[in-house]
Amino acid sequence: MRALVYERYGPPEQVLRLEQVPQPRPAPGEVLVRVHAASVNSWDWDLLIGTPLGRLGSPFRPRRRILGADIAGTVEAVGDSVTTWRPGDAVFGDLSEGNWGGFADYVCTKADTLAPIPEGLGFIEAAALPQTGALALQALRRRSTLGPGDNVLINGAGGGVGTFAIQLAKSTGASVTAVDKGEKRDRVLALGADAFIDYREADFSAEPDRYDLVVDVVASRAPRVFARCLREGGNLVVIGGTIPSLMQVAALGGIVGGKRGQRLELLIYRPSTADFVELARRCQDGTLTPVIDNVYSLADGAQALRRIGSGLAIGKVIVTPN
Repeated sequence: MRALVYERYGPPEQVLRLEQVPQPRPAPGEVLVRVHAASVNSWDWDLLIGTPLGRLGSPFRPRRRILGADIAGTVEAVGDSVTTWRPGDAVFGDLSEGNWGGFADYVCTKADTLAPIPEGLGFIEAAALPQTGALALQALRRRSTLGPGDNVLINGAGGGVGTFAIQLAKSTGASVTAVDKGEKRDRVLALGADAFIDYREADFSAEPDRYDLVVDVVASRAPRVFARCLREGGNLVVIGGTIPSLMQVAALGGIVGGKRGQRLELLIYRPSTADFVELARRCQDGTLTPVIDNVYSLADGAQALRRIGSGLAIGKVIVTPN
């Protein structure tokens, strides 16, 4: 089978190559999936080029040869003891707690990492959902009372997590302010955001007491700065960003936010098939639409990774075998 492989950190054009590799065989409890679509996440970029976050646990060379965690496809074969799936079933899921390997024609994964693709949802749309969609769901749940009257700010609103978070927050009746590059303004506002801030022209944290919930995908501020722009009892959920900001929020967020009943926290993501099912259901009922930036063939996988690394992608970048 074909797969995008790499063996050292570096730019996608230099280190990624399309090769023929042995097709995996499902172990007990696993299924073999024929990949019809895989989505690219910022985590793939970190692991490819070897950012400080990407090198955690493997500082000198990549731990895996094949990236790609979010997949959608059909079950090709099942291992011993697997009773939940059978060949031909349409499935999708996040393989980031396993062996990854989605940028290939076939991949093996544990049976319980997958969810069914419902009728009417295509492979490309399903592949866009798992990681970023579940991150958005889990972030918004940190404010259990989210609804009408709440002001939500999403920093990094034009990316995969942000485009889902806008739609999910709006479905509760909350007001949403989106922050990103000005080039993304029109597409982001079309998703339902009530206001847009170009971060190169204005600082969302400069005005105090504005937001009930801040979801930050690209955090670069200290906890005290976040606390200033949150209302009393407000929530900050940090999903990604610079290492200093992530560490400070994790270590000091509870202390800083406690003065005004705020909750400042770093979200620890866990893949959840229940979340994947909910995301698919929301797509079926029309309350959620995956935003697809571009679709690339497996042979053009380096371009797909470069698109994510550019920071210009709006929504999800997809890789398909054909």
